Amino acid sequence: MSIDDFLDLLNYAKSINDGQWQADIVESLKNFNAASEAQAREEHVHELWSRFDHINLQLLELFDKLREDEASGDSYRWKEQIWELKLERITLAKQIQERYIKIR
Repeated sequence: MSIDDFLDLLNYAKSINDGQWQADIVESLKNFNAASEAQAREEHVHELWSRFDHINLQLLELFDKLREDEASGDSYRWKEQIWELKLERITLAKQIQERYIKIR
């Protein structure tokens, strides 16, 4: 059921003056909101982990490039990208800790 369905039922329960049914619907709405908030938090954490994994893959590729050809003219640019990715990974790790592991 969607939140609109719950609200329609609540309006109907009010129109027929069924107080118990209204209370049940309000309780269901509270549970619905809590469940959807939990799901949104879980999806956000999943997105953070996906980005973290993607950064790790990018770092591996850049390190491989450096290992293969450190004398390349692009090595300075690769090193800069590595530092930027490391900083982003640190930021992501802090966000994961705050939201998922609850460490500050």
